Amino acid sequence: MKILMPVLLAGLLLVGCEKIEGQLNITKDLKLKNKQGDTHLLRVGTYSADIKANTSKKITLRLNNDSDEKFVFNHNGNIPTNGSFNIPSNVSGQPVDLSGTVATNITRSAMKEGYQPCTYEMPVQTCYPMPNGGMNCSVYYRTVNGSQWIRYYDEQTVKNVSLSVKAANSTEESADFHGDITFVDRIITNQTKCR
Repeated sequence: MKILMPVLLAGLLLVGCEKIEGQLNITKDLKLKNKQGDTHLLRVGTYSADIKANTSKKITLRLNNDSDEKFVFNHNGNIPTNGSFNIPSNVSGQPVDLSGTVATNITRSAMKEGYQPCTYEMPVQTCYPMPNGGMNCSVYYRTVNGSQWIRYYDEQTVKNVSLSVKAANSTEESADFHGDITFVDRIITNQTKCR
């Protein structure tokens, strides 16, 4: 069981397709290529946006505006769990250089136990008489709701991200992201059958 509680932005660090909502703060007009390869000029301002990691090497930034604009960034797959990273323009496929830092903190709860809902397949036999005598029987399975005892702990992961966006080969920042994401994984160490 996974409970996802995004606070602002950490889409660069996700495995899978979780969408992280946040803001794009542009301090200097910024040019980005959309998914069709057309260059768009993004004006100074704060934009509501979300980021999704489509694969381990591609990120999509979507602006939540009337045009629903999407911009894809490639990366070299080496964004760390903790530490800094750089993605130059020739890797990102965009006319920008990205740099940032990531801090990840993982904590575990005490061991817990309890019951959780589950489903299982129950065999059901049906029989009907044959015209020449005897019975014809068959078995089919139906899904039944049940519960099961589990022993588990919750593992909470908090990732904090700072990201700086600069025009290619520029030293002046054009935009930034700051945010974090918190998610909890339930780690089951022992369980009974579903009944």
